[in-house]
Amino acid sequence: MNTIKKIGLTALGTSLVAGSAFAGEISASGDAGYTWSSEAVGTTSNDGIGMNHDITFSGSGELDNGWTVSTTMILIETTAISSSNVSLTMGSMGKLRVGNGTGGTGASYDAVTPFAYEENHDGMKTSTAIDNMGGLVGNGGIDYFSPSFDLGGATASFMLNWTPEASNTFVGEGGVSTGSALYGSGGAFGLNVSTGGFSLGAYGAEANKDGGATGLDGDAFDGTWFAKYTAGPVSFGYQTAYVERGISGASAANNSSAKTVAAANGKFESELMSVAFNVNEQFSVSWSELTETYDEQSNAKSGTEIGNVDMDSTSIQFAYTMGSMSIKGYQTDVDNPGWDSDASSDEVTEIAVNFAF
Repeated sequence: MNTIKKIGLTALGTSLVAGSAFAGEISASGDAGYTWSSEAVGTTSNDGIGMNHDITFSGSGELDNGWTVSTTMILIETTAISSSNVSLTMGSMGKLRVGNGTGGTGASYDAVTPFAYEENHDGMKTSTAIDNMGGLVGNGGIDYFSPSFDLGGATASFMLNWTPEASNTFVGEGGVSTGSALYGSGGAFGLNVSTGGFSLGAYGAEANKDGGATGLDGDAFDGTWFAKYTAGPVSFGYQTAYVERGISGASAANNSSAKTVAAANGKFESELMSVAFNVNEQFSVSWSELTETYDEQSNAKSGTEIGNVDMDSTSIQFAYTMGSMSIKGYQTDVDNPGWDSDASSDEVTEIAVNFAF
């Protein structure tokens, strides 16, 4: 009897293995370290020592037809999930991705000029316009990434997004995106082309005005284009962007009040330029300047129109890597933070020591 049982169990196990169309594995990686930061706003300063860590869980498996399914989840300092997604890579047909916290397709275009450490706006208290590129379609949609292909001798690729509810809210397991009171569906398209040391790209995202929305004058639109050139150890980059969320309302009484991209009834125009230099394989430095102009006149229905406000930020950065250990830092100076003409200048300095594992 025991022999018969063994034979039966062996046959069942063999059948399950033979019939399996998917084999995968789960892995974990991460980084951890210490930070020192100092912020001076006018005559007030704040200094502090902190820590940072990210733990990334990744899983992937291959189907019988060669396609690959993968998933990623990132935990941060607060033990909260900052990003999670599921992707299907379809060989020469490209990749589909659905997830939260990935930044969507817009994350590939929010600031793409070269930096030694962080993007120019990282560390700033104000969420910049260029950092909000494609933000309304960042969650709750489906992203498509094409494989690279030849375009007149250059290498090109494109990405698409469709979001049924452009609310940019996290989607729970098996759930759908929360409906937006302002916007209906949205979508985006991005194109990248490279040849030699040159890289060019353009991106546009739109969220349609909801039929019953009274807080909008029209659809929301984000757009940008960039150019980068690398010659040996030196890289140069230039990018310009436009963000308008279609929000209605009267003109502001003056330009001495803080604004946000999510609530302002005007448009934002960005101009970013930077240069990065690799001193050697371990050490690099960079300089960048970001100017964002707020124009409240775009969607104003009534009231007295006022002049534009420029928020300017300049960032100097360095990065030194020794195997799995790195020492990085930046100092970023911001004038008119929050597009507030009478706000005190903001200076942020950070030094970070990090370990990858």
